[in-house]
Amino acid sequence: MSEPIVVELRLIEQTFRLNTTEEKREELERAAELLNQKFHDMRRSAPRVEHNKLVIMVALQMAQEVFSLNKSLQQYAHCERLLETMLEDVEQSI
Repeated sequence: MSEPIVVELRLIEQTFRLNTTEEKREELERAAELLNQKFHDMRRSAPRVEHNKLVIMVALQMAQEVFSLNKSLQQYAHCERLLETMLEDVEQSI
C-alpha cells in the first residue's frame, strides 16, 4: 500500500490541500484540470451567474456525464453477455 501524500491544487479559483497517494496523484491532477476547464467554459458561457451557482451547474453537468458513461458501460456489458451466449450456442451447434 502506498504512503499518503498531500497535494495542493487550485480548484475553481480556490486552493485545496488534498490527501492522495503517489500512484493516484496524476489522476487527481487530471481530474482537477478537467474540473477547472469545465468551470471556465461555463463561466465564459454564463459570465453573470454567481460563483456558487456556477459550481453547482458544473457539478450537475459532470454528474450527467458520469450517468451517461455508466449507462454506456452497462449497455456494453449487456452486449458482451449476449455475444458470449451467441458464441456458446454456435459452438454447441457445431
